[in-house]
Amino acid sequence: MDRSILITGVAGSGKSSVCGELRNRGYKAYDIEDMKGFFAMIDKATGKIADNHNNKNLQSVKHHDWICNKSKLKELARNNAKGIVFYCGTASNIDELLSLFDEIFLLKASPKILRERLNMRKLKDFGSTYEIQEWILSWKKWWEGHMREKGAIVIDANRDLQKITTDIIERSKSLK
Repeated sequence: MDRSILITGVAGSGKSSVCGELRNRGYKAYDIEDMKGFFAMIDKATGKIADNHNNKNLQSVKHHDWICNKSKLKELARNNAKGIVFYCGTASNIDELLSLFDEIFLLKASPKILRERLNMRKLKDFGSTYEIQEWILSWKKWWEGHMREKGAIVIDANRDLQKITTDIIERSKSLK
């Protein structure tokens, strides 16, 4: 069965960890946010690639969008059209990308778990500061509801990595 599956969630939900575990288990899985040339931080005011973005500064974060290049993602999916393939990540323009996938899994973790995971990040990484964490939590509920409205299958991301990944694999195989 050929399936393109998006695994998404807010910062700290476990997208990159799940991606790595899927690869460890022999699946094709791409952490699309880490793929060179697939994403750019865009200044909302100018529409241009940001040259002054700061992941630690809330005002900087609010003035930029994390945009995925749909053409590159579409090409990647076209070149990997055989079998079950997982794409892990999120983007400000995620609604434009959803049509590229057969299914969407939403990793949903509690605020407490998200904060624990984000606090383990390096200071330069997105979500590592208290101020940014508060901002993420302020729109988390709305965004997760929006993804459910778009047909996302909710995965309990409060559990350990092995259980989360097994759940995703089992659900992926049972989808028609």
